[in-house]
Formats: sequence, structure tokens, C-alpha cells
Amino acid sequence: MNPIPSSEVRGEEAAAGVIDYFRNRLEDCSQASPYRRTASGAWAASRPEYLFSFFKMVNLSGFGLFIDLGAGDGVACCVAGLFTRALGIESDPLLAAGAGRAARHLHLQDRVGFICADFLAQSIGKADCLYVYPDKPIYAIENALEGWGGTLLVYGPHFPPKRFSLKKKLRLDMETMSVYSGR
Repeated sequence: MNPIPSSEVRGEEAAAGVIDYFRNRLEDCSQASPYRRTASGAWAASRPEYLFSFFKMVNLSGFGLFIDLGAGDGVACCVAGLFTRALGIESDPLLAAGAGRAARHLHLQDRVGFICADFLAQSIGKADCLYVYPDKPIYAIENALEGWGGTLLVYGPHFPPKRFSLKKKLRLDMETMSVYSGR
């Protein structure tokens, strides 16, 4: 598997490299399970091929800054980096470090960055697109985004926000992503 030169970060070929990288990490028995408890909650790996398709459906390239709230291993940010600038915020130091290594390996570091922090203590409202794969209700996120007018992408069928307007629900096989607009 060859890393993707940053000058070529576009299209299906670049996506295939990112998808293969994360698939191989999950298949490698020396890597951690795709599910893990962290100090902030549970982490579960998102499926990169579905993320790529969902991000195409929502035209992620139309956004200026994508922030992944609880970035885990970095898969959502690395896929998002094929479309726009992406920042992942992850509180678990091991996951955050692994995500940074993934971006560097894929030569996405000029479009994708990661910080190890509590996303609620960050200025997440500066992004026009936020992504979350929630493991619990997202009321604290909603409170932090009072008056925010961006787009919230929620992966999976659990824990829909109460104060955002559902624009559309996307489905591929058994996977779902809901697109909400802020108020």
C-alpha cells in the first residue's frame, strides 16, 4: 500500500488508499479492537468506505472546516481530508497519537490535524461542519453549540440531537448518517 501524495488528495484512487489503510489496521491482529472504553466513553471504529460515500452525498467539499468530535483512530478525519480541511479532537492519548500517525502515513497532514483534548473545552463552533459517532446522548454538544448555524453529521442510528433540525437521513446497507442543521 502506497501513501497518497498530498498533491493528489482527490478522487476514488485517493479514497481507496485511505479505505485500505484503515481496513488493514482493523484486520491486523496486533491492532486494538474496533471497540474500546476510554476515559470519556466508548470508542467504536467507523467504516471508511461508508464514510467516503456519505461525505460525497453531503458534498463535504462545500465546507471550510470539518471537526470530528471524538476522533478515535482518525478514520473520519482522514476520509474527510479528501474533501476539505479536517480536525479531529480526541481525549484518549493513544487514539489521538494513532490518528496523527495515520494522517502522516497517508500524507494528509497538510489537510488533516488532531489534538488530544476534551472537545467541549475547544472552540468547536468555528467549524461549519461537525461530525460525531455518539456513544451517549449529545446534550452537552447541543448546549455548546447554542446559536451555531452549521451542519452536524451524526453517524449511526443512536442518540439523535433534540435541538437541531433533521435535513436528511442517509442509509447505505445497515449504516446510517443523519444530517442536521444548527439554528
